[in-house]
Amino acid sequence: MRGRGRRRVLNSAQTMIYATVSIRSAPDNRATAVGRTSGMGRFGAVFGPCLGGQLLAAGDGDRGFTAFALAGVSSMVFIGVAALRPARHAAPAAPGRSRPPPADTPGPCGAVQ
Repeated sequence: MRGRGRRRVLNSAQTMIYATVSIRSAPDNRATAVGRTSGMGRFGAVFGPCLGGQLLAAGDGDRGFTAFALAGVSSMVFIGVAALRPARHAAPAAPGRSRPPPADTPGPCGAVQ
């Protein structure tokens, strides 16, 4: 029962990271940015415990703590750098070109697109 709350907090943190990345990425590159972010998270989820287990098996528990602390500090630095960057939004349409209608407007046959 105690672990369930922690999993919810971690899932919420991952969701917030994905939302932040999508807001701060250019529209053309948004899917790639979220995919890379997800991939790096999966990389850490797979190799973090492996690294920790290897260091504990070798009797280097202090080095294990240092490795995970460095990962946490580097994450904080990257999040801080991302927070300093301005959010990127879609560029306005060029004169003479119209933007496509929003998704919730009726189409030519009355169906919502």
